[in-house]
Amino acid sequence: MQNNIMREAQTMILIDHPNVVKAHCSFTKDQTLWVIMPYMAGGSFLHIMKSVHPTGFEEAVIATVLREVLRGLEYLHHHGHIHRDVKVNTQLQPALVPCIWIAFRSFSDYHIDK
Repeated sequence: MQNNIMREAQTMILIDHPNVVKAHCSFTKDQTLWVIMPYMAGGSFLHIMKSVHPTGFEEAVIATVLREVLRGLEYLHHHGHIHRDVKVNTQLQPALVPCIWIAFRSFSDYHIDK
């Protein structure tokens, strides 16, 4: 199990797509795995929706978000990876700019199939 988690962390470092969060590095300390990733100042789309758009996003916004999420998923699938936890709170916004990043919330939610 621990080897699988370390392999997944190393794979996250190799990911190179503008719509997928890339890990900078990973390390273990006291049997805890740490993964260093960019800070997402915009928060998750769930947070944005609840705090700014409590009645939901307009259809054009949803279409844009889904298009960008699908581009990130297409990249992952093309490289043999599967993200098993695609939902609104794993879609992050680096800042309020038109870029959607798929984040891996936890290693239990992310599984690599090769």
